[in-house]
Amino acid sequence: SSSPTVSESKGFPIAMLRRAWSGRRESRAQARITVDNAPAPRVDERPVTRQRPLVSRRPDSGERSLQSKDMPTVQLPVPVTTTSSTVVPVRVVTREDIEQWSLPSISILASPPAGSHEPGIDQEATSKLIETTLGDYGIEVRVSEVKPGPVVTMFGLVPGWVRRSREVRERTSEGKSVVDERGKPVVRRVEDNTRVKVDSIVAREKDLALALAAPSLRIEAPIPGASLVGIEVPNPRPTVVTLRSVMETEVFHALGSKSKLALALGMGTGGEVAAADLSRMPHLLIAGSTGSGKSVCINSVIASIIMHNSPWETRMLLIDPKRVELTPYNGIPHLLAPVIVEVEVAVQMLKGMIQEMLRRYKVFEGAGARNIDGYNKNRPVEDRMPLLVIAVDELADLMMSAPYDIERSIIRLAQLGRATGIHLVVATQRPSVDVVTGLIKANFPSRISFAVASQVDSRTILDSVGAEKLLGRGDMLFQPSDTPKPKRIQGAFISDREVEAIVRYWQNQKGPLPPKIFLDIEESGKALGMQNGEMGDKLLEKAWDLATQYNRMSTSLLQRRLRIGYPRAARLMDLLEEEGVVGPGEGGKSRDVLVARGSRRQDQEG
Repeated sequence: SSSPTVSESKGFPIAMLRRAWSGRRESRAQARITVDNAPAPRVDERPVTRQRPLVSRRPDSGERSLQSKDMPTVQLPVPVTTTSSTVVPVRVVTREDIEQWSLPSISILASPPAGSHEPGIDQEATSKLIETTLGDYGIEVRVSEVKPGPVVTMFGLVPGWVRRSREVRERTSEGKSVVDERGKPVVRRVEDNTRVKVDSIVAREKDLALALAAPSLRIEAPIPGASLVGIEVPNPRPTVVTLRSVMETEVFHALGSKSKLALALGMGTGGEVAAADLSRMPHLLIAGSTGSGKSVCINSVIASIIMHNSPWETRMLLIDPKRVELTPYNGIPHLLAPVIVEVEVAVQMLKGMIQEMLRRYKVFEGAGARNIDGYNKNRPVEDRMPLLVIAVDELADLMMSAPYDIERSIIRLAQLGRATGIHLVVATQRPSVDVVTGLIKANFPSRISFAVASQVDSRTILDSVGAEKLLGRGDMLFQPSDTPKPKRIQGAFISDREVEAIVRYWQNQKGPLPPKIFLDIEESGKALGMQNGEMGDKLLEKAWDLATQYNRMSTSLLQRRLRIGYPRAARLMDLLEEEGVVGPGEGGKSRDVLVARGSRRQDQEG
């Protein structure tokens, strides 16, 4: 017989689909009964197996002679039989196995450019120009300190005196005026000197910018810890701060010896090294407009972590809705899963991370530990829990697609994740109140702001103004949780070639991986009503009935009519596509319904 046309296939009876679906479930159930009732396998037979996570297997004596000593341990799936009589040896990972992972050398990063230590501004001429300009307006100052930085130079001003004089009559002890020989009262001149007000210096910011021919100035009044007023003047010849130049300093080495999550942020306005400890922050919120250096900052944070940690010490979960910033890290052993680019998958993974956090708390309760440091303190390396770092490159895109689920998951992890070793690094280019909500700000005390468009955005991210005057290209304000005022830093730059070199280094290494952490694979299946990879009958029945009432279907329609979340609605739509009820998706658009309208009702009546 000839094959049916496309128009005929859209109107096939719903009973055929129902019988095919029921037959497939019966065949699966019959297969399970056959396996359960099967006799115990002989030695020369392969037992019925089901997959478990990859576990390292120690080669026996015959295999060991064929392998070289330098060959890494091969990751093989260990079969687990359904019968209790079969015993499978399990590979026990030792310290020697973990030490197969070697950390990359600092030489893999690019060296600082030549002339990076030369001052980018004429310090003496600029100091005299500042004193002269303010003196023209009757403000006496003296430049007492100059701190050259890579992009801006800090000039520390000592406020002078406001000099006033007045005439005072000489009087006797009795209070009478003293007169001279001509009978005129004797007067003397008295000077009343008062300090120059700091507000008067701040009020001349635009006049200083005009005299110095600077695009913008930032006045810090006063400098924390000093009796000076700081004026940050942009350098005509800015220098690039490389990631290697920060990591090679003693300050970063001292911080890295105490913490596994030391971050190389950059250099301050005075040329001092800016490094931070993510475990003490304990979470980091980054905001800035497009092209201000936000994505480069995330790359430097990730590179700082994977340069000093093996997969047994730190694992990472990267979420990149833009698909281009973090995807180059695919393939490194630190990742819990490939870089996530879909919103619905990101929602499931964040919920799975919450399940992992709660599981760790139960383990701590049984071990009598209060946090991950106490749990790992006296344990061997192979039994320690790794730190978990979650990096999100664009929070605004996630909040637009699933605001409730994303905000709830991020806040829950930020509130309770520190004790279990879970830390978040979240970035957004739109620091508005609907993206950076009050609850998110309350749980992210450490923040970084790059150049933003207005004072409103600066207040949203930092609760203070100043970010609107930044120069861009890595110029940022870092607000740690333990300081009252933000600190200006030129961010460390890492090129795409350096990122590729680091990723290639880790991809070329082969070693035993730590136990797999299941994020939202089993737990989310129970939460969504799935069993053995299929959705519950009731919810699928409702979705099927709803599909027969429309010509086109979408995930948002399932959300509204069935009152379910996006992940569950997306899974239902995939199942309907597998059953032939709806057509394939086309980039978020609604799908064609392949079942004739009312065919389900006719099938039930028949």
